[in-house]
Amino acid sequence: MATLPKIKKEIRTVKLSELTPYPGNPRHNNKSAKMVAKSIQEYGYINPIVVDENLVVLAGNTRLKALKILQIEEADVLVVSGLSEAQAAGFVIADNRIGEYSKWNMAGLTRMVDGKEVNSEFLEELGIRSVDKMKEELEDLINS
Repeated sequence: MATLPKIKKEIRTVKLSELTPYPGNPRHNNKSAKMVAKSIQEYGYINPIVVDENLVVLAGNTRLKALKILQIEEADVLVVSGLSEAQAAGFVIADNRIGEYSKWNMAGLTRMVDGKEVNSEFLEELGIRSVDKMKEELEDLINS
């Protein structure tokens, strides 16, 4: 059985002005911040920003920008303490990079979207179209 690092975690509501973006964050996220802001407006703020004990953002720099776009003044954050500087840097890199290894199961995604009353306009902005929409586009291509 693996042993996990001993990390203390606490959910706390803080003023966004008290948070510091991770210094030298290598991720460029201005465009995605606008999309995350739309997502937060549509579905709510569900996934809290992760910060260290000094309120430096370890995960969620894009969410922080999105909340600022929405002019939100305070939000829940997950405060973690007990990480070394090297562990914190490693976590930041891993959190940003690991998702890039995932791929979409388009059939599963289609089943998830089709027949549900989701905001299809917003999903289309994300590049996700329903089967009906894809069929329409294909028919338009064939008929043109």
